[in-house]
Amino acid sequence: MDPATVEQQEHWFEKALRDKKGFIIKQMKEDGACLFRAVADQVYGDQDMHEVVRKHCMDYLMKNADYFSNYVTEDFTTYINRKRKNNCHGNHIEMQAMAEMYNRPVEVYQYSTEPINTFHSIQQNEDEPIRVSYHCNIHYNSVVNPNKATIGVGLGLPSFKPGFAEQSLMKNAIKTSEESWIEQQMLEDKKRATDWEATNEAIEEQVARESYLQWLRDQEKQTWQVKGQTQSQKASATCTSATAATSSSLDEWCVRPPKQRTTEQSELVHKPPSPSHALAFTKPPSPSIPGLNDWDDDGILASVLAISQQEYLDSMKKSIMHRDVPSDKS
Repeated sequence: MDPATVEQQEHWFEKALRDKKGFIIKQMKEDGACLFRAVADQVYGDQDMHEVVRKHCMDYLMKNADYFSNYVTEDFTTYINRKRKNNCHGNHIEMQAMAEMYNRPVEVYQYSTEPINTFHSIQQNEDEPIRVSYHCNIHYNSVVNPNKATIGVGLGLPSFKPGFAEQSLMKNAIKTSEESWIEQQMLEDKKRATDWEATNEAIEEQVARESYLQWLRDQEKQTWQVKGQTQSQKASATCTSATAATSSSLDEWCVRPPKQRTTEQSELVHKPPSPSHALAFTKPPSPSIPGLNDWDDDGILASVLAISQQEYLDSMKKSIMHRDVPSDKS
């Protein structure tokens, strides 16, 4: 195309945008970073921030490689590494990435007062689009609206208001303080609950110990009562048996005929005591004489009783013989 014609076309394009839209075309440096320069001018107000814009754009593409790699014919990592160089031109893939990054549509004007292409952001909003103009199929310039400031849109800066930062910091500080106070209260409540549980466990353990000791005392008391009742029952049974035996003997003697009772009574009077009875009733207490403790007391007593019994029998025999011998006086 003839340079004069190109110059005329550029002049018309610039005049048409200004007259119809009120836009102004800002010239960017003609190098491989012209697209990133135009976007930097729209977002940061300084085209020399193009390196920051390029880096953020490449990082965003790499982060979303699963999606953007479908639109690249070469190896995606190789593509990203090539695009990171400052003299490498950007294209429609980088425009879509930057539209999503800053959440602002990107409008491309090429010798027309209406955009020939628009790359949409992720969320629809009322923010001013990023506008660039495309010249001679090789160069991008920045298209700005002098009546509407767009610098910082997409970075959070347009919402800045005097004193807003201090208010935001105060709200955050109050929120943090409340959260810290709530956490502290929860921690103290947990400590109190833990102390209460420990105290309750100690009380339950003490009650269980006291109950066990009381149970042992009751068991011991019942054991002594049972032993006392058993001993009383044994003593009562012994006395009852002795009384019953005596009563039985007396009743048996009373029911016998008078003659038999006289005979038995006479036998009891004249019958000498047996050695066993003598041993049972006449056993003297053992003398505690020094030197005699080693003797067999039972053997000595048995011998003495046998001699006494023999003497008693001999005396009885002599008395009977004297009674049976006739007298010479007859």
